Amino acid sequence: MATSGTTTTQTGVETMTDGAYDYLHKPNDFPRLTTLANAVEKTAEIGQGIWNQAETRTGEWEMGIVGETAAMHEVFKLIGQLGNSDITTLITGESGTGKDLVARAIYKHGRRSQQPFLVVNCPAIPEELIESELFGHERGVFTGANARRVGKFEQCNHGTMFLDGVGDMTPAAQMKVLRVLQSGAFERVGGRRTIKVDVRVIAASKEPLEKAVAAKRFREDLFYRLNVMHVAIPPLRERHQDIPLLADHFLNKLAHEQQRLPKTLGPGVIGVLQRYIWPGNVRELENVIRRAVVLSDGESILVNDLPDEILNFDSLSQNALSAAIEDAIWDVAAVARHYFRWAKNESGTGVIDTVQRELMAQALRETEGNQTQAAKLLGITRAALRSQMARCNPRAN
Repeated sequence: MATSGTTTTQTGVETMTDGAYDYLHKPNDFPRLTTLANAVEKTAEIGQGIWNQAETRTGEWEMGIVGETAAMHEVFKLIGQLGNSDITTLITGESGTGKDLVARAIYKHGRRSQQPFLVVNCPAIPEELIESELFGHERGVFTGANARRVGKFEQCNHGTMFLDGVGDMTPAAQMKVLRVLQSGAFERVGGRRTIKVDVRVIAASKEPLEKAVAAKRFREDLFYRLNVMHVAIPPLRERHQDIPLLADHFLNKLAHEQQRLPKTLGPGVIGVLQRYIWPGNVRELENVIRRAVVLSDGESILVNDLPDEILNFDSLSQNALSAAIEDAIWDVAAVARHYFRWAKNESGTGVIDTVQRELMAQALRETEGNQTQAAKLLGITRAALRSQMARCNPRAN
């Protein structure tokens, strides 16, 4: 058991890599001291076989993996625990949450950190070329194959392969990846010789692969092979407490790049940033900070240096709020949380009435004004819909 007062990955990850059963983040984690009994019991099982990474290193992998919320500390712990094994890992999270950074952190803290780390951005590779990219091809096997090509898996022997956007692989490529995970063997496209490799695979997906499996777009057996260990990265809208820390992190990062003193955030800026929903997640926040640094005249970033869509967000009209909800990838709980935050800033606004109005309006838009179909979408009768419409807006009928 260890305690930590830091807010980046470094201490949490290294503590878990060094074999700690758990760690407490000061000052708010002391209720978790109840796990101490588990730690004492587990110590006897750990024994002497713990691999210890003595060297403390920072680098590009750590840039942006910052947080002090419980969800992020769980991510940090998993990164540290995964460093002690070669287990296949699936990372999920929306675009911009930092899946690539987490993959690099797992690699940097792993026992293969001195071996190759290769990234394959699956959605960026044309379907007809992805097999060749991953497994290589023999000369003359297709038009343009003027020479033998060594694929990524062969190049990455003894190293770590990061398959980003793994859900976009073709069925044929999925089958070959499954075989590599099962036996470490494959053949180049057009080849007959079986090639054996020892590669650790880390995969990432912005959509839950279970949905792709259900839709028959992804092999179920491959999903289970990839999902041996799962790291879920929370979206930024679910960890607004981390925004001040992240903003400060990006300000320091930019100052380092520009070889100058970091700018500071002026009064009210953090409050505006925390009210926004961040559909682009941490990547969007970094871009906003970069833009504000360029636009600000002085040494402090002021509220007016922020983009209009962020400045106007907490005074959105109901129609604009609906559009923002459509554009963002939200779950029901996140929608509810945002409505409450919005209602606090709108005097005389009732959350239930607002939600009902927006749901009815959206249902009518979806059905082009057909009240019977709209009522069916909402799970109510047409009479109930008309009654609710009359209550929310007496002139609706």
